Amino acid sequence: MAKKNIEEEIKKFRLIDSHMHLGVTPNTLYYKYNDERVIELQKKFNVEISICSHCISFYDLEGQIEEIKKAQIKFGSYIYWNLVYNPRCPGKSLELIDKSKSEINFAGIKIHPVVHETRIDSKLYYPLWEYAAANNIVISSHTWSPYTDNPKQFNGNPLLFETVLKEFPGLRIILGHSGGKVNFYDEVIEFVKNHENVYMDFSGDCIYPPVYKKVINKAGRGRILFGTDMPMMDIRYHITSVLSADIDDSDREDVFYNSAAKLYNFN
Repeated sequence: MAKKNIEEEIKKFRLIDSHMHLGVTPNTLYYKYNDERVIELQKKFNVEISICSHCISFYDLEGQIEEIKKAQIKFGSYIYWNLVYNPRCPGKSLELIDKSKSEINFAGIKIHPVVHETRIDSKLYYPLWEYAAANNIVISSHTWSPYTDNPKQFNGNPLLFETVLKEFPGLRIILGHSGGKVNFYDEVIEFVKNHENVYMDFSGDCIYPPVYKKVINKAGRGRILFGTDMPMMDIRYHITSVLSADIDDSDREDVFYNSAAKLYNFN
């Protein structure tokens, strides 16, 4: 695989990026990135559908709608959008989501327990769980390991969904970053194994190809969604990690495309 050209190798597969962002201008962290460059790279590497959370949406609920509509005009139906729920203003969040989801290429709802400093199992999220369950909406959550120097990351501990799912067992949930760290993956995989409507994406800065086989063996096929976290990360790292994993091409097809297409009813 190392000797193969990634652009040629990826042509065998269709891709859905289930975790990416727009709204980041170039700076020292995202060198030479802007929205146009992000989409250019996605299409270069065979991404057919991108599921995006606009960066402004975590801080400006109303502003996200305006920016999403602008981006939708610029990039068309290639992108599906997650609208953000802020647990600090639940009524306003749900009102905007309910009003705007028919006006855009809507995918689901995004939460960021770390940015909003609210634990996943907080009652402040309960209006969202009720709304999502009633409307069969996919929820994508930032998640991270509690074994970190940043205490705010504990708010995004994916194992906190255990109590949520006892009350709302029908929720469909994507664990963004899958808990974020290799030394936490085994606990998260065990959790996912016990909840058939919970999915994992391994976007982020922890590239660990053996994890794909481990998830398939322990939790079953169809539980992994391909994601990049662009522009924070380089899409090539994530593609290479799937291509180099010890799984067969039918599993890669599930990771790259089929699992997300089924979850979001894109087929």
